[in-house]
Amino acid sequence: MRVIIIGNGILGLTTAYRLIQRDPTTTIALVGPANHRGCASLAAAAMFNSFCEVDDRTLINPIEKIKFLFNKSATSLWPKFISQLEADSNSTINHGFGTYLINNHATDSLEDQTFDAVVKALEHFNEPYAIANPSDIPCYKPAPQSRASRAIYIPVEGWINPLQLIQALKDVLEKSGRVNFVNDSCRSLTHSKCRIDSAVLAGGDVIRGDVYLLSTGATFSELLDNSRLDLQMPRIFYGVGCSILLKTDGATLPKCVRTPNRGGACGVYAAPQTTSMTLIGASNFISPVPEDGPRIASIHTLLAAAMEQINSDYYRSQLIKVNTGWRPTSEDTLPLLGSTSVENLLVATGTKRDGLHCSPLISTCLADLILEGKSTENIDVFQPERSPVRSYSRQDAVDTAVKHTLNAAYQHGFAPAKNRMVEDLEKYYRSDIESLHDKVGAVDWGIPPEMINMYRYGHIR
Repeated sequence: MRVIIIGNGILGLTTAYRLIQRDPTTTIALVGPANHRGCASLAAAAMFNSFCEVDDRTLINPIEKIKFLFNKSATSLWPKFISQLEADSNSTINHGFGTYLINNHATDSLEDQTFDAVVKALEHFNEPYAIANPSDIPCYKPAPQSRASRAIYIPVEGWINPLQLIQALKDVLEKSGRVNFVNDSCRSLTHSKCRIDSAVLAGGDVIRGDVYLLSTGATFSELLDNSRLDLQMPRIFYGVGCSILLKTDGATLPKCVRTPNRGGACGVYAAPQTTSMTLIGASNFISPVPEDGPRIASIHTLLAAAMEQINSDYYRSQLIKVNTGWRPTSEDTLPLLGSTSVENLLVATGTKRDGLHCSPLISTCLADLILEGKSTENIDVFQPERSPVRSYSRQDAVDTAVKHTLNAAYQHGFAPAKNRMVEDLEKYYRSDIESLHDKVGAVDWGIPPEMINMYRYGHIR
């Protein structure tokens, strides 16, 4: 069997790895630019976080709970996956387990609520954790006004160096002799009736195979449009985010340190990338088009967060690199995973910031579908062909958007006047978001908060 994997990000690479492990007869063409333009994983700290991503609606919302349980299942696969990959690639991949979740006062009370939700989830699932004294966290030295009041240590949630991970995967695939790396992007797919016939590359070449996997990340919808495939799938947008790599030497964190989710994103995190380098992240905004470079405001926010919320000694650290990546984010914020009504076409995208974390599990599901025709893991809720899943009620969506909009303002230095400014802003935001719901006909469902501007400016109809 010849498999054409379109997209050489983490999902394409790990699926190819699973396939050559399980079937000695499979050959693979792995299509994607060698420079990995826009690759979300290469701009990430690559954290293995599921509980740290919990908020106060995760376990009470049926759809969000399914997504959480899927992510949680992926966490347990990483130790074995890393061990096997290091052996197969004859390399060492910098990684570690253990994450400190801190509750600081850089934003408003939403952070306290989210921290409490994480603790409640840990206790609900009997997940080991320990209460930590923030002053005992190694290399944690925030500015006094941003110091944490509470912290917990979660031993099973960790991190990995994504550059070394991806290089190890590429080394193993190349050594296998059964994977052909195609340094190009796919322009379109040709098809007849219910079957893909070929992939047409940007450079004009045409490649053919028996099975096609679209794992192109944030460029997915553009490829689907170009291919004129009449398939109803949620649109994929560019979750543009940046991170900064600092040379921190003796102040390098031995463990991951992060805040809870805040401001509609994952908050502030710091993770060791090497023994002398620390990665700080991450910014995020949803865009209908790609942006290759970071925005100045994003870099400013991360630099300030590094010095104020992680370690004040970072003022003398060298800025080694600014990374930019595109998190593939679907209009309903759920991933698109699995087979389609086109008999030889599979899809894997829309994973937002969970793609790398879930890759050992997602790649197993995809290999199951390709080789056996059925996944051992239930991924029905993530089926690619669907109307957008309405996981928010209107009231829930409005409340969440208002809270996170105000919370994000505090992250960016908002200092309200000594009057009713906060209450007045809350009323304004609530009225504005309610009006947007009316405008787009969201009467009995809610707009995901991340997608407010995509609806506001007509990018989602």
